Amino acid sequence: MSWWSEVPLFLATAGLFLIPGLLVAWLSGVRGFPLFAFAPALTVTLVSVGAVLAPLAGLNWIVGVGLLTVVTAGIAFAVQRWRGDAVGRPARDWANTAALVFAVAVAFFLIGRRLLFVYGEPDAFSQTFDNVFHLNAIRYIMETGAASTFDVGRMAGNSYYPAAWHDMVALLVEFTSAGIPVAVNAVNFFSAAVVWPLGCIYLVRQLFGRSIVLTLLTGVLSAAFGNFPLLMLDHGVLNPNVLAIALLPVVFGAAINALGLSSEVHYSSTIRWLLLLAMIPGMTLSHPSTTMALLAMLVPAAFALAFRRTVTVPADVPAEGQGSRTRAAKLWPWVGVAAYIGAVAYLWTVARPLEAASTWVPIQSTGQAIGEAVSGTALGRPVTWTVFILTAAGLAFLFAQRGTRWIGAVYVVIAGFYVVVSSFPQEDLRMYLTGVWYNDSPRLAALIPVVAVPVAAYGGWKLLAWLAGLPLVAAGVDRIRHATFGKPAYGAVAVVAAVALVGASTYLTQKDNIRDAAESAQRSYLLTPESGLITTDELELLNRLDEEVPEDAVLTGNPWTGTSLAYALADRRTLQLHLLATYGDDVDIIYNHLRDASTDPEVCPAIESTSVDYVLDFGRQEVHGYDHGFVGLQNLEETGTVRLVDQAGDAKLYEITACK
Repeated sequence: MSWWSEVPLFLATAGLFLIPGLLVAWLSGVRGFPLFAFAPALTVTLVSVGAVLAPLAGLNWIVGVGLLTVVTAGIAFAVQRWRGDAVGRPARDWANTAALVFAVAVAFFLIGRRLLFVYGEPDAFSQTFDNVFHLNAIRYIMETGAASTFDVGRMAGNSYYPAAWHDMVALLVEFTSAGIPVAVNAVNFFSAAVVWPLGCIYLVRQLFGRSIVLTLLTGVLSAAFGNFPLLMLDHGVLNPNVLAIALLPVVFGAAINALGLSSEVHYSSTIRWLLLLAMIPGMTLSHPSTTMALLAMLVPAAFALAFRRTVTVPADVPAEGQGSRTRAAKLWPWVGVAAYIGAVAYLWTVARPLEAASTWVPIQSTGQAIGEAVSGTALGRPVTWTVFILTAAGLAFLFAQRGTRWIGAVYVVIAGFYVVVSSFPQEDLRMYLTGVWYNDSPRLAALIPVVAVPVAAYGGWKLLAWLAGLPLVAAGVDRIRHATFGKPAYGAVAVVAAVALVGASTYLTQKDNIRDAAESAQRSYLLTPESGLITTDELELLNRLDEEVPEDAVLTGNPWTGTSLAYALADRRTLQLHLLATYGDDVDIIYNHLRDASTDPEVCPAIESTSVDYVLDFGRQEVHGYDHGFVGLQNLEETGTVRLVDQAGDAKLYEITACK
């Protein structure tokens, strides 16, 4: 299987992510670059919310997604006609448009090549613990039609699991008939190499305005952090977090726009707020912890908004009433800030996983954690000094200026969470602040680039502005501008300068940090005779199951050795679809006593109750290197309980014969 053969699948993935959202955004009156930045976030909402609403209306979930898209598009058109023309749009700037296209293309290339290196093959899959659930959940959606966030968790015995990412992959598989691993890689590729840089550039434009230099730097810097997206493809694997974090920059930018803190506002307040509210559900149903991060990031924005609204007296307040009314006008914004902080504090106590699941421990000293937070590194990986310098410069410029300090504070909030989770002692404060993320350092490390990319881009922009202001440089630019050839010569120099800027910044940022992250992630995707989850022999045997095992058959095996993936990879049901799930006494009897079927009277009734027919024996090697027992599935041939059906190396398929 070659990568070129998967180009149609990637184009289908682009269509899936863009077309529904583009329709809604276009009918809302959005034009230009924001149209493409908003589209993926809107699409994810339409798909994930449609999957939740469909069963309530008794509809197939795909029909529900289509119906919700049509209804939302109609509402968008109606609202745009009613409230959509309050703010004018700027004239088209072809130089900025070219810079946008170039920046996105550069980010796509830089991130994409790392991802192709990580995957190795189009149908590779992560050999990690969480991937058993993620891959099987996709098959579960396709088999049962239960795509709702409140249904997918039932596969593992839970009442809730954020399913937006799984819905997107399942929809892609349904439309293209692609294999599940290939579709997973396509969705993650598009999220990381397209959605993420689009969102980063949009966020920077909201924070600092239009600038060709800023746009180009942002494109390069979005690919300069090993923390995201590569870390989320390595640790876990945390596929839902890849999608959720990729959406966070554009949703944060939309929030800044809706609050009126943006440097460019081109839509009415009604449209801006409705667009924001339409994006948040998709990100939340991708992973709620990312929405919690958004709420925390908006705390400094709330302070900034309150400050802006209280520094001047409202123009419509008469002079004789300016005393009490002015005090009231200045008080209410701060009441709003207090109410917002109170609401966030309350959500922080309830919207979190169980404390028993938040078991990750600190990994370093506080000094080391602060250094990693500022340098954009994690887990002891090398520092990219250019990124560190640009980030430090950006923070210095932001805090030195009155109107931008709140942006620096947003960085401090996210960096502060990382410092707490990775270095504070395991006490109540750490649990309260970072239990939202399971007290897991990599999850918070992956959030740092969301704020580090705009801060570093701003630092680079300000440093280049200072350089351009030097007398010698300024005189040279002025001579070119007024040279004999005039605008053509200046334009040619500008193009060369843009290419040189991108080339130099790429060379200076694609260093050991990003390389180490890619190499580490690649090890998680390697398929070898000793792979941690599925070995080459085991995959060979799984690929033959459709010829040897009936479609309605049920298989058992030690799920920790990878046998559970027979469901996702071979479309054959297994007793346990998730490693942490439990399925009752009958399943436990099979796991612990199947080999004793001839002597234990409980075994055959358990086999009949569960309808299990076959056993996959993948040896004793478990994904985390532990031994969970399953003694009833060991040495089955010696007991006469089974007959060997097929074998690939040490991987074996047995048919249970003892109870027939």
